[in-house]
Amino acid sequence: MPEWLRRVLRPREGWLSLALLLVMLLALTWSVQAAGWLEQLEFLMPVAFYAAFLGALLALLPLSVVITLPIGAVVGAAIVLWTVGGEYFTKLDQLGRLMALNGDSIGFVRSLLNNAYPTQLSPYAVGLAVLMWSVGFIAAYTLYRHHRVLDAILVVGAAMIVNMSGTFTPLLGYLVLFVLAALLLWLRGALLHREEGWQLRRVNENTEVPLSIMRSGIAFIAGSIALAWLLTAVAVAAPLTGAWRSLDGVWSGLQDNLDGVFGNLTNPESRFSGTTFGSKFRVSGTWVSNDADVMTVGSQHGYYLRTITYDQYTGHGWDRTQGTSRPVAAGDPIFPSATPERPTAGEAFEIETISIQVQGQIGRNIFTPGFPTAALVPVNVYQSGGEPFLGGLEATNAIAEGDGYQVTAAISNATEAELAAAGTDYPDSIKEFYLGTDGVTERTRALAQQIVSGQKDPYHMADALADYLRTSPDFHYETSVDAPDPNRDLVDQFLFDPDGRRGYCEYFASAMAVMARSVGLPSRVAVGFAPGQRLAQGIYQYREKNAHAWAEVYFPGYGWQIFEATHSISPPLRERGTPSTVNENPGAEGPSRGGNQGLIESEPGVISALPSFHAAPGAVDPGTKEPPASAQREGNGMVILLIVLLGLGVLGWQLLRTRRRWRFMAPGDRQWHRLTLAASRAGVGQQASETIYEYAGWLEDQIPQRRPEIKTIADAKVWQAYSGRSMGETMIERIERAWTRLRLPLMWLAARRRIRRFLHPRHAARDS
Repeated sequence: MPEWLRRVLRPREGWLSLALLLVMLLALTWSVQAAGWLEQLEFLMPVAFYAAFLGALLALLPLSVVITLPIGAVVGAAIVLWTVGGEYFTKLDQLGRLMALNGDSIGFVRSLLNNAYPTQLSPYAVGLAVLMWSVGFIAAYTLYRHHRVLDAILVVGAAMIVNMSGTFTPLLGYLVLFVLAALLLWLRGALLHREEGWQLRRVNENTEVPLSIMRSGIAFIAGSIALAWLLTAVAVAAPLTGAWRSLDGVWSGLQDNLDGVFGNLTNPESRFSGTTFGSKFRVSGTWVSNDADVMTVGSQHGYYLRTITYDQYTGHGWDRTQGTSRPVAAGDPIFPSATPERPTAGEAFEIETISIQVQGQIGRNIFTPGFPTAALVPVNVYQSGGEPFLGGLEATNAIAEGDGYQVTAAISNATEAELAAAGTDYPDSIKEFYLGTDGVTERTRALAQQIVSGQKDPYHMADALADYLRTSPDFHYETSVDAPDPNRDLVDQFLFDPDGRRGYCEYFASAMAVMARSVGLPSRVAVGFAPGQRLAQGIYQYREKNAHAWAEVYFPGYGWQIFEATHSISPPLRERGTPSTVNENPGAEGPSRGGNQGLIESEPGVISALPSFHAAPGAVDPGTKEPPASAQREGNGMVILLIVLLGLGVLGWQLLRTRRRWRFMAPGDRQWHRLTLAASRAGVGQQASETIYEYAGWLEDQIPQRRPEIKTIADAKVWQAYSGRSMGETMIERIERAWTRLRLPLMWLAARRRIRRFLHPRHAARDS
């Protein structure tokens, strides 16, 4: 039989290793399908299996890597196109499928270049298939060509972790299946390596040994999986969850940068979508939401909760100007210095501290009503353009589910009459950032002028624009529409295209803000949550479906005011007021509405609490501005516990590793290794130039009362190394008894030499 054929039929790792690798790949494909990145993912399993078979076959054939890799790439490309085309274009022949995939790829690239969301899904499928092929081929090739079991496990495991990290879908079952197959594959590889070592040393194989190893390995694997499953259901898993959530900042940045690539995918559990708001967004054809609970809020009323604001209209969505981010300690003023956004008409605002208990996946976003004066948890404040404008609030540390925080904010109760009399004395920085009209079409501007004609003040102009968008029968609220034309302005298409006057909140808010700017009203778009459902007095439930985008208009002395333009959502209620209550100069200090007027400060005001509020680590109590003692103790205790557990784990692992290494050694090697190790700890280790008997003779001079025991172990080592035969039970018992008698004398030798070294440093060297 030719050598290459023998290698193929009887590979070193055996075909059972390939079966275990296929189970690992099966767990990976199932987890990707369960994550729901695409609706059609049946092609992944055959791609992974073909890749593994081809990788193993090419690894066993006597071909160089220069030949095998191009073969793998060409065959892989053919299989990827064949499987994806067969699933996405079932009614076409093979040539037609290739042409359809080519057309989708060209359209996909054009959409990205035009800053629009791609609508073609087959390029995503091709990308996933290529990744799956690469993982399966590399894992099998590494396993059978280079005999690196751990590398094969790491390749598939890395893909599994990336998939789990990118989605909130629970995938623990698939991870357990992967871990089970991976550990069995690793155990099989370790047994093969051990068997080769026995054959090299001409040790007769004892069938009981591999069976014992297999039994103990399977028991260890089962225990590890059971422990992992248990950790997900008990409080011990909380630190692991917190550590996992600390990566939310990374995903938020990826979401911003890859929004154009993945923004049109409709997976509601993806970390690239959902309620983790980013620094920019591009309007697509679908708004994903569900009834999942996000947070419970303790407040006097149901408020709009803002987290990020945008000042730049891009023609396809919104962005916030590059600026600065600065940390703010819990309880400190968010804006300690002057800012045009701070309301000055004090009597038109009420200071309230609301409580927010996190229940869902919202990343690091901090939510606040009105103008936030202080966050009672450490935050990072993003200032758009480096100016004192609130571009966004993020928690310094990830907030786990069940934890909460409090925010003190100035909440407007300004009347229509007050806002109507606010005037147009806008600060220069406000006009620079929030009056830009780049990209606004002439007919959009003309329509806005037509809507506000007859209105004499900014408030009624803004109200007319919002009312037009919210109530006109020409517009329809829909969460799934055709993606915007990448070659047209988003707002222009939404306002004038007979087939395009459909959309969700981002469409309506964009149209409102753009038209407001076109008539001279400073405006911006904000994202967060619309008012949630009232559960009881002072308690509101916010859900995924409450995620929202809305427009805000600036009024001197009153700051940013919400104008709801989206169909199906009621606008904020404002009292009409009377001219007698209007302050002629809201930015100046003086009497107004029967009271004092001045800058809004960060005082707790009304404190709205929750019945079972659990503060996040680092949070402070309103008024005291000190971290809760229980939270400090809990955090310190958790850190200490983790350090202790980590230390015990490392110590246990070292002991287990040492015992396992000794257990698999031949009896003579094992006892000699123990002897030399104990002696080396005493500072009398074996020198490189010494033979076994020379070193044993020196030890006999140091411990003369144990000469027979030392000689017994030395004889056993020589027998084990050079006889080529296995030991009998009687001889094994003799060397084990010899080692037992040597333990205490060796410990005394170590203590004696250490004392001598301390008292007489010059005589510390080993003497003959």
